[in-house]
Amino acid sequence: LFEKMSRPELTGHASLFYNAKEARKYDSSSRMVGIQREITERAIELLKLPEGRPSFVLDVGCGSGLSGQVLEEHGHVWVGCDVSRDMLDMANERIERKREAANGNESDDDDSDDSDMDDENNGEENGNRKQWKEEPSPGDLLHHDMGTGLPFRPASFDACISISALQWLCYS
Repeated sequence: LFEKMSRPELTGHASLFYNAKEARKYDSSSRMVGIQREITERAIELLKLPEGRPSFVLDVGCGSGLSGQVLEEHGHVWVGCDVSRDMLDMANERIERKREAANGNESDDDDSDDSDMDDENNGEENGNRKQWKEEPSPGDLLHHDMGTGLPFRPASFDACISISALQWLCYS
Protein backbone atom coordinates (compact mmCIF):
# COMPACT_ATOMS: atom_id res chain seq x y z
CA LEU A 1 0.00 0.00 0.00
CA PHE A 2 2.67 2.53 0.95
CA GLU A 3 4.88 1.64 -2.02
CA LYS A 4 2.25 3.01 -4.42
CA MET A 5 2.32 6.31 -2.56
CA SER A 6 6.11 6.44 -2.16
CA ARG A 7 7.88 9.71 -2.71
CA PRO A 8 9.83 9.82 -5.97
CA GLU A 9 12.86 11.35 -4.25
CA LEU A 10 13.20 8.11 -2.28
CA THR A 11 13.72 6.12 -5.50
CA GLY A 12 17.10 7.62 -6.41
CA HIS A 13 18.53 10.58 -8.25
CA ALA A 14 16.07 12.94 -9.97
CA SER A 15 17.83 12.61 -13.31
CA LEU A 16 17.05 8.88 -13.26
CA PHE A 17 13.47 9.21 -12.04
CA TYR A 18 12.37 11.97 -14.42
CA ASN A 19 12.88 10.17 -17.72
CA ALA A 20 10.87 11.11 -20.83
CA LYS A 21 7.79 9.16 -19.71
CA GLU A 22 7.75 10.59 -16.16
CA ALA A 23 8.49 14.11 -17.42
CA ARG A 24 5.54 14.02 -19.84
CA LYS A 25 3.28 12.53 -17.15
CA TYR A 26 4.31 15.24 -14.66
CA ASP A 27 3.80 18.04 -17.17
CA SER A 28 0.35 16.81 -18.24
CA SER A 29 -1.02 16.11 -14.76
CA SER A 30 -3.68 18.73 -13.96
CA ARG A 31 -3.02 18.09 -10.27
CA MET A 32 0.72 18.82 -10.61
CA VAL A 33 0.11 21.83 -12.85
CA GLY A 34 -2.33 23.24 -10.28
CA ILE A 35 0.02 22.65 -7.35
CA GLN A 36 2.97 24.18 -9.21
CA ARG A 37 0.90 27.23 -10.15
CA GLU A 38 -0.40 27.74 -6.61
CA ILE A 39 3.02 27.41 -4.98
CA THR A 40 4.70 29.64 -7.57
CA GLU A 41 2.03 32.33 -7.13
CA ARG A 42 2.69 32.20 -3.37
CA ALA A 43 6.47 32.36 -3.89
CA ILE A 44 6.08 35.46 -6.07
CA GLU A 45 3.91 37.03 -3.40
CA LEU A 46 6.47 36.26 -0.68
CA LEU A 47 9.34 37.64 -2.76
CA LYS A 48 7.62 41.06 -2.91
CA LEU A 49 9.13 41.78 -6.31
CA PRO A 50 8.70 45.37 -7.50
CA GLU A 51 5.52 45.85 -9.50
CA GLY A 52 5.59 47.41 -12.93
CA ARG A 53 8.99 46.11 -13.98
CA PRO A 54 10.34 42.64 -14.77
CA SER A 55 12.62 40.94 -12.28
CA PHE A 56 15.34 38.46 -13.26
CA VAL A 57 14.50 35.21 -11.41
CA LEU A 58 16.45 31.97 -11.05
CA ASP A 59 14.25 28.85 -10.92
CA VAL A 60 16.29 26.06 -9.30
CA GLY A 61 14.90 22.67 -10.26
CA CYS A 62 12.67 24.23 -12.93
CA GLY A 63 11.52 20.85 -14.24
CA SER A 64 9.18 21.19 -17.19
CA GLY A 65 8.94 24.97 -16.83
CA LEU A 66 5.56 25.17 -15.11
CA SER A 67 6.78 27.73 -12.57
CA GLY A 68 8.61 29.63 -15.31
CA GLN A 69 5.31 29.98 -17.14
CA VAL A 70 3.79 31.61 -14.05
CA LEU A 71 6.81 33.92 -13.74
CA GLU A 72 6.29 34.95 -17.37
CA GLU A 73 2.61 35.66 -16.75
CA HIS A 74 3.74 38.09 -14.05
CA GLY A 75 6.10 39.79 -16.53
CA HIS A 76 9.36 38.36 -15.17
CA VAL A 77 12.40 37.03 -16.97
CA TRP A 78 13.73 33.70 -15.72
CA VAL A 79 16.52 31.18 -16.00
CA GLY A 80 15.70 27.63 -15.00
CA CYS A 81 18.15 24.89 -14.16
CA ASP A 82 17.36 21.23 -13.71
CA VAL A 83 19.24 17.94 -13.49
CA SER A 84 16.80 16.07 -15.73
CA ARG A 85 17.39 16.54 -19.46
CA ASP A 86 13.93 15.07 -20.12
CA MET A 87 12.26 17.67 -17.90
CA LEU A 88 14.29 20.39 -19.63
CA ASP A 89 13.13 19.03 -22.99
CA MET A 90 9.53 19.54 -21.81
CA ALA A 91 10.38 23.09 -20.68
CA ASN A 92 12.10 23.79 -23.98
CA GLU A 93 9.01 22.58 -25.88
CA ARG A 94 6.91 25.04 -23.84
CA ILE A 95 9.34 27.89 -24.60
CA GLU A 96 9.47 27.02 -28.31
CA ARG A 97 5.65 26.89 -28.54
CA LYS A 98 5.47 30.35 -27.01
CA ARG A 99 8.13 31.68 -29.40
CA GLU A 100 6.31 30.19 -32.38
CA ALA A 101 3.02 31.70 -31.21
CA ALA A 102 4.68 35.09 -30.77
CA ASN A 103 6.28 34.89 -34.22
CA GLY A 104 2.90 34.00 -35.70
CA ASN A 105 1.42 37.12 -34.11
CA GLU A 106 4.08 39.44 -35.54
CA SER A 107 3.17 41.81 -38.34
CA ASP A 108 4.62 41.15 -41.78
CA ASP A 109 5.26 44.89 -42.21
CA ASP A 110 8.93 45.72 -42.65
CA ASP A 111 8.53 49.25 -41.32
CA SER A 112 8.48 48.11 -37.70
CA ASP A 113 11.44 49.31 -35.67
CA ASP A 114 13.04 48.27 -32.40
CA SER A 115 10.58 50.30 -30.32
CA ASP A 116 9.05 47.03 -29.07
CA MET A 117 12.23 46.61 -27.04
CA ASP A 118 11.26 49.65 -24.96
CA ASP A 119 9.62 48.63 -21.67
CA GLU A 120 6.99 51.34 -22.05
CA ASN A 121 5.78 49.75 -25.26
CA ASN A 122 5.67 46.13 -24.07
CA GLY A 123 2.41 46.39 -22.20
CA GLU A 124 -0.81 48.29 -21.98
CA GLU A 125 -2.12 49.89 -18.84
CA ASN A 126 -5.30 48.27 -17.60
CA GLY A 127 -6.30 49.89 -14.32
CA ASN A 128 -3.34 49.61 -11.95
CA ARG A 129 -2.02 46.38 -13.48
CA LYS A 130 0.07 46.26 -16.63
CA GLN A 131 -1.09 43.69 -19.19
CA TRP A 132 1.82 42.19 -21.14
CA LYS A 133 1.46 41.53 -24.86
CA GLU A 134 2.29 38.09 -26.22
CA GLU A 135 6.06 37.93 -26.67
CA PRO A 136 8.59 35.19 -27.12
CA SER A 137 9.29 33.41 -23.85
CA PRO A 138 11.67 35.34 -21.61
CA GLY A 139 12.85 32.03 -20.15
CA ASP A 140 16.13 30.25 -20.61
CA LEU A 141 17.33 26.81 -19.52
CA LEU A 142 20.46 25.23 -18.10
CA HIS A 143 21.20 21.54 -17.51
CA HIS A 144 22.75 21.56 -14.03
CA ASP A 145 22.65 19.60 -10.77
CA MET A 146 21.81 22.00 -7.94
CA GLY A 147 23.58 19.62 -5.55
CA THR A 148 26.93 20.68 -6.99
CA GLY A 149 26.34 24.38 -6.33
CA LEU A 150 25.14 27.00 -8.77
CA PRO A 151 27.37 28.43 -11.52
CA PHE A 152 26.31 32.05 -11.12
CA ARG A 153 28.05 35.06 -9.59
CA PRO A 154 26.47 36.53 -6.46
CA ALA A 155 23.73 39.08 -7.16
CA SER A 156 23.19 37.83 -10.74
CA PHE A 157 19.46 37.51 -10.06
CA ASP A 158 16.83 39.66 -8.41
CA ALA A 159 15.23 36.59 -6.83
CA CYS A 160 15.34 32.82 -6.71
CA ILE A 161 12.59 30.21 -6.44
CA SER A 162 12.64 26.45 -6.12
CA ILE A 163 9.24 24.81 -6.37
CA SER A 164 9.09 21.09 -5.53
CA ALA A 165 12.82 20.50 -5.95
CA LEU A 166 14.80 21.03 -2.75
CA GLN A 167 13.59 17.78 -1.18
CA TRP A 168 15.75 15.92 -3.74
CA LEU A 169 18.86 17.25 -1.99
CA CYS A 170 17.83 15.47 1.21
CA TYR A 171 17.31 12.04 -0.30
CA SER A 172 19.45 11.72 -3.46
